[in-house]
Amino acid sequence: MPKEHFSDFAESLSVGYAKDQADAGIWPRDEALFKARMTTMELLPDGVATKDHFLWEVMQGKDFVGTLWVFQEGKTYFIYDILIFEAFQNKGLGSDLLVLLEENAKKRGITEISLHAFAHNKRAVHVYKKMGFEVVDITMRKYV
Repeated sequence: MPKEHFSDFAESLSVGYAKDQADAGIWPRDEALFKARMTTMELLPDGVATKDHFLWEVMQGKDFVGTLWVFQEGKTYFIYDILIFEAFQNKGLGSDLLVLLEENAKKRGITEISLHAFAHNKRAVHVYKKMGFEVVDITMRKYV
């Protein structure tokens, strides 16, 4: 990702993360955007140059169709964010992107790819399971 695109990426990422955290009941809606922006700044203090973080713009031909943020720790990739823009969804691009990431991982000696998915994001959970990801942890809650 070119560094001049980072601020737009970071804001879009923060807005989406804030919504997910609020929808999941983790953060109060009125605090979520601030917290998301702070989290983004903490995780990517040097923007696109942050060590061990890879920020890619996803292209299909000449169309900019989404973004992918991956962190590498040892032989593990952790997907922080994968986004296919709404106009390009339901065309298999997310699955194709995961295949490309896996190919990239193998070439780099990466042996594991992990991620977090919000339970309310049924579409994403379905895609990840279809692509061979397994559930390794479940957090549950009951309101009383």
